[in-house]
Amino acid sequence: MKQAISLRLRITLFLATAIMLTLGAAIWVIDSRIDTEVSQRADANLLERAQALSDIFRVGRISDMTTFPSGQLPEFLADDGLVYFVIHCDGQDVASSAAAAALRWPVAADGKPHFADLSDPRGSELRAVVLPFVPESALTRHSILSDKHAAAHANGHAGSSCSLGLAVDRSEVEDFQGSMDTIFVGSLMLAMMVVVVLVPLLVSRGLRPLSQLAEAMRGIGPETPERRLAGANAHELKPLMTRFNEVLTRMEDGLVRERQFASGVAHELRTPLAELRTLVEVELRYPSDRDLRAMLADIGNIGIEMECMVNALLLLTRIEAGIEQVQTQSVDVAALTRKLLERHQRDINLRQLDMDARIEPGVRWHGDVTLLDVLLGNLLGNAVAYAPAGSRISLDCESQAWRLSNAASDLTAGDVALMSQRFWRKDKATGVHTGLGVALAAAAARAQGIRLNLSLHEGQLCARVEPRVHAPGDRPSSASSWA
Repeated sequence: MKQAISLRLRITLFLATAIMLTLGAAIWVIDSRIDTEVSQRADANLLERAQALSDIFRVGRISDMTTFPSGQLPEFLADDGLVYFVIHCDGQDVASSAAAAALRWPVAADGKPHFADLSDPRGSELRAVVLPFVPESALTRHSILSDKHAAAHANGHAGSSCSLGLAVDRSEVEDFQGSMDTIFVGSLMLAMMVVVVLVPLLVSRGLRPLSQLAEAMRGIGPETPERRLAGANAHELKPLMTRFNEVLTRMEDGLVRERQFASGVAHELRTPLAELRTLVEVELRYPSDRDLRAMLADIGNIGIEMECMVNALLLLTRIEAGIEQVQTQSVDVAALTRKLLERHQRDINLRQLDMDARIEPGVRWHGDVTLLDVLLGNLLGNAVAYAPAGSRISLDCESQAWRLSNAASDLTAGDVALMSQRFWRKDKATGVHTGLGVALAAAAARAQGIRLNLSLHEGQLCARVEPRVHAPGDRPSSASSWA
């Protein structure tokens, strides 16, 4: 079996991973933006210095020397440490700093500044810019152009183009960027440590209601089916607790039905089992001259009694639990009534009952044929079993109602109210009936949404069954309040 993973561990891992990835992505974006901004600002500063240097050479009078010692560099360049610059005009090197010619200067195109990363012979990393500019005419005439170019200028070629290359050490920018990277990486590591420490604590605290719920569930079991979970403060747990309470309710209903069935079986089997045991023991100790077939018939009757009782209990339990599914259809109640009369005809004859049956032909109701058999059959069976011998039983089967009445002089109004309860019998010694007949009939009526009414009128017990009027597509509910 696959090993279960702790919910706390899963949430902790998910949260820690999500937080670390989010922080890492955010820091990476911020660091990239800072590096880009620092590089852009450094390039802008380098360009400003190159433009200032080009202005100096544009307006100043400079000799034709091409190399400048450091002492002659402008102050804003001399104080910056490692600096290289070079000026080209019309393909000639006009001026440059020491060792500037050893660098591989980029070529400016389209008259726009061009930036590049260089390295000098000593391996120093440099950031360079090449800036095109147009020198002043005086500068061109007196100090920049050679004689050949001056002659060309005198002949009408007034245009001249120059470019200035400036390269500075970029180690400071890289050091700053490296410092920022170190700060960000350190911050990320610190954040990860905080996440690793705090997330499990926060998850444990957040899941505390689940632990409390588990403790509450621990005390609920078959021995305490009436207990329910109290309301939770966490909104997410309310549906879970509601469903669990519903399961507890169903479990309690099942346990109640099981206990009712067990107690009913124990209660009802006690008498027939005692009769059976007494019959056998008496026959063994004091053998009689009774016919063996008659004795076996008595034993068989006791077995029939127990079988009927168990079947009735099972059916009643299944109906109340909703296990017995209601399959509604159009049922010929007239034919069903005639069939029930044939089933009980033997008992009717034995007890010399006067059966006055008026059956309207073609009576059809909407219901379950099996449950209608249980409903009408038990009512008729009770009337045949409990009506005084030789009395009259009246039965009317019509489209609007199914009515049955029999003499019951020993019943009271209070007895009628108790008749639908399990195992209720006015006379405990009557026949093989279990006291479940009316209870079964009431349960079958509720399952189909049929009205069953019992009343006592002038010594007559009257049972009236009325079919429920169904709208198109309406299905009867097992939870109907009709009884």
